[in-house]
Amino acid sequence: MAITGYFIDADWVYREVLLAFKPLSGSHSGTDLSKVVEQTLTQHAIKDRIFGLTTDNASNNKTLVDELQQLLQANIIRVPCLAHVIQLSLNQLLDRLKAVPQNPTAETIWTEEQETTARASTKKREIAHTLQRIRALAVYIRASPQRRDSFLALQPDGKRNKLMLIQDVKTRWNSTYLMLRRAKKLQRYIIQFCAQYNEQDFALDDDQWRQIDYLLCLTKQFYDCTVALSKTREVTSHLVFAVYNLLFEHIERSQRQLRPKRVTWKQQMFTALQASWAKLHNYYKQTDQMRGYIYPVCTMLSPEYRFQFFLSDDWSGDIAKELRDEYREAFQDALTPIQQRLAKTHTPQEPSTPTSRSILHDLIRNQKPNPKSKSAADEITQYLDGTITESDPLAFWRQNEQRFPAIAALAQDYLAMPASGAGVERLFNIARDICHYRRGYLKPSTIEELMLYLCASKFDLGIQESEEMKQYYSSNEMDILVEEKDQISDDFEVDEISDTEDQSDLSVDLIDDHDD
Repeated sequence: MAITGYFIDADWVYREVLLAFKPLSGSHSGTDLSKVVEQTLTQHAIKDRIFGLTTDNASNNKTLVDELQQLLQANIIRVPCLAHVIQLSLNQLLDRLKAVPQNPTAETIWTEEQETTARASTKKREIAHTLQRIRALAVYIRASPQRRDSFLALQPDGKRNKLMLIQDVKTRWNSTYLMLRRAKKLQRYIIQFCAQYNEQDFALDDDQWRQIDYLLCLTKQFYDCTVALSKTREVTSHLVFAVYNLLFEHIERSQRQLRPKRVTWKQQMFTALQASWAKLHNYYKQTDQMRGYIYPVCTMLSPEYRFQFFLSDDWSGDIAKELRDEYREAFQDALTPIQQRLAKTHTPQEPSTPTSRSILHDLIRNQKPNPKSKSAADEITQYLDGTITESDPLAFWRQNEQRFPAIAALAQDYLAMPASGAGVERLFNIARDICHYRRGYLKPSTIEELMLYLCASKFDLGIQESEEMKQYYSSNEMDILVEEKDQISDDFEVDEISDTEDQSDLSVDLIDDHDD
């Protein structure tokens, strides 16, 4: 169990610290997990400094927070991991298309059963069978050194990195998207391989390649958002609403494009998008149920959004107006204890012996109020209704801490809360260098100490920086990592969802119905 801590230091630098890397035995119930967390907080003497807990959406984590609140006698906000929410929505889309991979790890052996299945699905043209064919071809080629060499030989010798097909797995986020993106990059060579070596059982026709185009268009936004959340080392809680808006707009735009389609597999995609939207909306509704309207407050703490974020067309209507009033009130409520604390801290001390200079100074000051002094309400109004600026939140608050002292202190607390648990995911990827079967005799305490040292010295390891990773990862896993790091991917084109395919749709639909 990995426990990481997040805070913004006095220099407005976002810090991520590994607090514990504990082995778990017995039941992974929320009660047991809460005891591990409580012991860790006690060990680091930070029991009274916990603002919130970011976890995935498993039921035991909800129990964990409830139990921890009782142990600490504190109100702790549970923040659902946004990256996990995105994956749940994406999985709804893939599940309705029967496209979710079932294998936990990549298969390395080509069996007679797989060959029989591949032959049986040759004439089937549903989306699930298209993906099944890509997966089968990936296993078929990778399982034989001769076939690997034959496939790689089709790619130009001058190409910097020759690529192999990828098989997706159910245990890795976005692996289906990465599998399809790699297949699209290699489309020309897949066609050549199937033709040159008479492997027609794996060949895809134009309609099936179109299915892959559509799937890439539908899933890319989910992938981009997840990767952005997972790789950033900056504050993210102020972007939660913006990410939700981005995904809702993508799903709804795709639905508008697919609604008039009549081809069976396109109608299936439309239905799958409805399920994806519903799952995403279910979690979006819960954002207003979190104590203190935490997400709206974080949004307003971004100088790029402030209160104007809630004045856009997306927030029109009577209900939106009520929410705006509640959000602004929540901002004031969160700020009040900080203002009270600062007022006590900065109470001016009267000099014990007045001097002629101080009397004159007071006389002048009373005649002309200090332009820098302002009430707490003025600070809120000046900031929330001020001009929005495209500035990094931490850079903004570093520069404006003296101007808005109370709001800056609020930002230091609220913006430290991570919107996703991606840091823990990175930790477990790094841990594979240590917790490998070749090192199976390490004591749990030794593993934890190694992880603490590793993360204190360098939190992340790139593929280029650790050649040793190759001995711990399978070739398929390494290819997935390489594909994931390829953010440019401009060496191939994906045909967007078209609004003018209706005529051809009718003829293709007749073929679909005949084949099925």
